[in-house]
Amino acid sequence: MIAQRIQESLRFWWQNLPALLLVTVPFAIAGELVQWGVGPALYMDEDALHIGHLSALLLMLLRPFSEGAVMAQLVAIQNGRARGLGDCLLFCLRAAPVLLLTYLLLGIAVYAGMLLLIFPGVWLYARLCQAPFIAVLENVTPVQALQASFQRSQQDQWQILLAVVMVFMLILLVSNTLAIVLIALLGENQGSGLLVSIGTTLISSLMSVIVFRYYGLLLPARRPE
Repeated sequence: MIAQRIQESLRFWWQNLPALLLVTVPFAIAGELVQWGVGPALYMDEDALHIGHLSALLLMLLRPFSEGAVMAQLVAIQNGRARGLGDCLLFCLRAAPVLLLTYLLLGIAVYAGMLLLIFPGVWLYARLCQAPFIAVLENVTPVQALQASFQRSQQDQWQILLAVVMVFMLILLVSNTLAIVLIALLGENQGSGLLVSIGTTLISSLMSVIVFRYYGLLLPARRPE
């Protein structure tokens, strides 16, 4: 069953690559411009790995807009026709406040789980990951969305957990391979960094696809008996 869900998500992602590229490229470019302007979000020196706090904050604030645009495109594709960039941007602008609060609460819950052990954090993400879709598409508050996601995922929690972990590992593997290849071919510069960011953002949209797939399957009115 897990293999089937991942295969369905990969097929959906691949078949709709141009439509997803349309809404991921602008935000990948925006993220790179932020880091060119105020410095990298993460950087290594001789002593340790450091966080560029302003850059990291701006990237975090950008996420609800990028996720909202991907959400708009996924819903449009599911309904039979992909949206243009302008329509997706309007959608994400309207959804951004709700998504920002939802992701903030989701992040706090997952981070608290990570502080206990890695597994509780991953488990909480699997239980709560549908909350952004629920909050926006069902017009409920972020707290209600988190509660609904937790309830709906009760029966299939281990399947969702394994699917999320496997997709995350796939994203990590493909993204790292892409980065190595592009840097080897083009060298380490802003141009190759931009291409890596575009590729990574597009590949990472696969996580939204798998979560959206489970969201549709677990809607109360559509859930199979």
